[in-house]
Amino acid sequence: MGAGGVGCYYGAMLARAGHQVTLIGRPQHVHAVQRSGLRFQTSSVDEHVRMDASTEPGAVRGAGLVLFSVKSNDTESAGETIAPHLERDAAILTLQNGVDNA
Repeated sequence: MGAGGVGCYYGAMLARAGHQVTLIGRPQHVHAVQRSGLRFQTSSVDEHVRMDASTEPGAVRGAGLVLFSVKSNDTESAGETIAPHLERDAAILTLQNGVDNA
């Protein structure tokens, strides 16, 4: 949840390792990923990584692990939108910028 810099980096790393990944983000970014994959560029890699992408919070349904990487100000509202769709035993890993987010 949160297909910005942090979410896309970790999502791409997981997808490259063979895991099923679905990015959840804003429409323009999601459509680009659906169309061409996510461009993953580092000092040693420049490739398009194929993975699912959605604008819908319900895309977390069935996930065993959710990487939660929204902006600090969006934490509460984003959490509320995915909560009804989470599996009972899903793990949520918070990867957010900043050190002062509750």
